[in-house]
Order: sequence, then C-alpha cells, then structure tokens
Amino acid sequence: MNVWILSSGLLGLATALIHLFAGQVDPVRPFLKSSLDDVPKATLLACWHLVSVTLLICSVALIYVGGHGLATFYVSTLLIGVLFVIFSVVFILVGGYFFSFKGFIKLPQWILLLPVGVLAVIGSIG
Repeated sequence: MNVWILSSGLLGLATALIHLFAGQVDPVRPFLKSSLDDVPKATLLACWHLVSVTLLICSVALIYVGGHGLATFYVSTLLIGVLFVIFSVVFILVGGYFFSFKGFIKLPQWILLLPVGVLAVIGSIG
C-alpha cells in the first residue's frame, strides 16, 4: 500500500463528487439558463462532464494503485499528479486574470486539485 497515492485518490474522489453535485448548483444551472446559443451551451456542458469523467477515472486509478502499492504504475500516477497540479495552476492563473488576488477565493477549485496532485507526485517518486 502506498498511503500517499491512496490519499491522493480518496481526495480526488471527494473532489470529483463535489464537482458533480455542488458544481451543478453554482456554475452549471445558471449557465444553462443563460441566453447563450444552444450549440456553445451543449459544447461547454459536454466539456464539464468530460472533466467529471477525468476526475473520476483518475481518482479510481489512484485509489487502485495506492491501495495495492503497484509500483509498476508509478509513472502513470506521477503523470496524473502532474496533471492535477497543472489543473490547479490553470485555476490560479484564470482566477488571477479575471479577479486579481480575489481569484484565489472566487475560483477555489485549486484548493482541492493541488493537494491531489502533490500527494500523487510524492507517492510516485518517494
């Protein structure tokens, strides 16, 4: 068992569930009620669910690798960790662009994504 990677996966799973359920309330429902044309609306909704699938599959993979201590998959786990770190950087940069320092609070997704990535990276190289 690799506790770092397992912890990363469990936190990632919590993040995926928050994305699926809480995300529907705040950004998705108001967005769907907007006057934006249907094609961009449908495309962005599909992208939202692609993120949901990515979060879920990555989390399940991390839980499996971490729970079984499968060192042969540590390169894949490292890549997933780097992906989550980059996801958090994207939120920090976009938040900074739109909201300056308030971006850390207005787009807080980085708070969950960064630890998932860091734990996966630590578990993969440690």
